[in-house]
Amino acid sequence: MNPVKKRPYRSTIRRGDAPELICAAAYRLFSTKGYLATSIDDIAAEAGVARPTIFTAVGPKSTVLRQVVDQALAGDDEPVPIAQRPWWREAIDEPDPERSIHLHARNMCLINQRAALVLRALETAASVDADAAEVWDRFQHQRHDGLREIAVALSRKTDRLRYDEDTVTDTLWMLTPDAYLRLVADTGWPLERFQDWLTDVLLRLLLD
Repeated sequence: MNPVKKRPYRSTIRRGDAPELICAAAYRLFSTKGYLATSIDDIAAEAGVARPTIFTAVGPKSTVLRQVVDQALAGDDEPVPIAQRPWWREAIDEPDPERSIHLHARNMCLINQRAALVLRALETAASVDADAAEVWDRFQHQRHDGLREIAVALSRKTDRLRYDEDTVTDTLWMLTPDAYLRLVADTGWPLERFQDWLTDVLLRLLLD
């Protein structure tokens, strides 16, 4: 394995820049090396900051992980839950069930394009690391709640659903991020092909 190239240390950084630099560096390292193989020293070197800055600007490694996962899922560091984001609400509030499924597939692609590799690293680490396990469990609960919101919204829009809300939730749960990782990250499908495939699968599975 090639050693991680260290970025030049920044002796001075603008106020407020450190958390962004640290989380961006951790995101790159967690996505490529994994969480367990990445040390605080690695993050500091990649971010170009002093080691103590990690703890003063963000916190210990577990806190860095939580922030990296949250930002990857949401797309930024704004304190707005995914359930309140306009792009998520668009899929929930769309009255046409087929169009709603199209929008949900789009959202899953947006999220997984940012977060799938970090989530893979997180899941791997969760089996042996208590901090990672806590972050993974929190993510799973949040994801399940979000997917149930999609299922409930669909059931209210149409009588064409082939399954009850629990089964729809579990079906959505099954397909991402696992299918994205297998088909896009591992097999090399273009994102557009995956989105078309996911949309078609969901329409065929969920609607009569």
